[in-house]
Amino acid sequence: MHRKVRRAGYASLALSGVLHALAPRLSLRLAARTWLTGFENTGDVEPKDWFATAMRAAGVGMAAAGLAGFLLEGASAEPSTDDESAIEMDPEPSG
Repeated sequence: MHRKVRRAGYASLALSGVLHALAPRLSLRLAARTWLTGFENTGDVEPKDWFATAMRAAGVGMAAAGLAGFLLEGASAEPSTDDESAIEMDPEPSG
């Protein structure tokens, strides 16, 4: 069950990153509506250009991290092909 939840988290991170990378002003407007719910005139809040650029860069990073996590989670689910033998430990030290 934990694997499914992690994969869903990675997928949502990747999708959120794509939204931030492709439409940073739209994502900032949506974030302002949710973050500033108790304030007046939230529709008048306009991000500066450098902040929208930073949001785009953060979105690219979020998308890359989400995709990498999703792919690595899928790769770890595959059975190992190496012939790994269990290491037996002697409970009493010799010597």
